[in-house]
Amino acid sequence: MTPATATRTSDGVIDSVLERQSSLFDAIRSGNDRSHRFTRSIIEATRQGARDLVEVNRRFMANPTDVVGVYEAMSDAVADSQARTLALTREWIEDAAEAQREGREVLRQSLGDVREAVERARANAPEILRRAPWTRPRNGKAKAEAIAEK
Repeated sequence: MTPATATRTSDGVIDSVLERQSSLFDAIRSGNDRSHRFTRSIIEATRQGARDLVEVNRRFMANPTDVVGVYEAMSDAVADSQARTLALTREWIEDAAEAQREGREVLRQSLGDVREAVERARANAPEILRRAPWTRPRNGKAKAEAIAEK
């Protein structure tokens, strides 16, 4: 392998490592953004639930004998709370699926880069290194197979 080829190979490996690190950091950043968004959604849902309960209390305090009005306010508060819970659950599941997709993509790209680096190193290796059996012997079977191939 000539020095220029070795430099190109090492530069390619370094570039792919930097690119994978960048992809990994982007995945971490987007996970952090999703977590922040979800936390804000939880806070807003809790705030709205408190407002709904205040409305129930306000209607009760305004007219304690209006059972139907208080019941309607309580029913609306419970229904809205369930809708918010479903929306939060849906958001959480979508975020988890997106995080999984991003992680899978980063891993797939990383493994592809490693495979390419190994193939380049193997292609640029001296002939003697490519012909040598680099498998670990298992009870002498690999050694016997390597001798049989010659």
